[in-house]
Amino acid sequence: MDKKYIFLGLFIFMIIAISLFLTLDEAPFLEPNELNEVEEGPEEELEDVRFSILNRNQNHILWLVSERVDNYEAENRMELYPVEIEVYDRQDGKLLYTIEGDFGQYFSQEDYLELRGNVEIESERYFIETDELDYFLNEDFLEGRDSVLIKGRDFTSRAKRFDSDLNLRNLRLYAEENEKRAGVYFEEQEDE
Repeated sequence: MDKKYIFLGLFIFMIIAISLFLTLDEAPFLEPNELNEVEEGPEEELEDVRFSILNRNQNHILWLVSERVDNYEAENRMELYPVEIEVYDRQDGKLLYTIEGDFGQYFSQEDYLELRGNVEIESERYFIETDELDYFLNEDFLEGRDSVLIKGRDFTSRAKRFDSDLNLRNLRLYAEENEKRAGVYFEEQEDE
């Protein structure tokens, strides 16, 4: 009889060991409060969106165009993938600037646009290319960072970062860390 109990005990032990081994691959036990925590997503996910922003301080209207918009209403924030912005004068309807980027966020409470990845600004007077751009609409203030290239009719400039208004009246360039100043290169103008 003793041998029966020993074999029965070994058999039960093996069943317990095998069942423990098989349950290791299962998801770990979650506390009840962890089950209720869900990552919050956007309230709306929209495709092929075109909407306008009125900038009363600068007398501009901005048309934002995007293939996909994730709207976070609770945070007053929109994520745009990619983003194109057309800036028009409100009085005469003239197109002043275009701004493009791979990704953008519009913070409606702050009247602030954040663009990232292959950002380009183009007007009749200049062209700017940068990796990151922050645009404070009410202040008409731009900040660009990382691999900044600015081209005008008679100059080309490279810098680590810049800040300015949209008209480039108060343009400030900041050099690479190992250089003393940012470079501005004036091109020879040919007399026609």
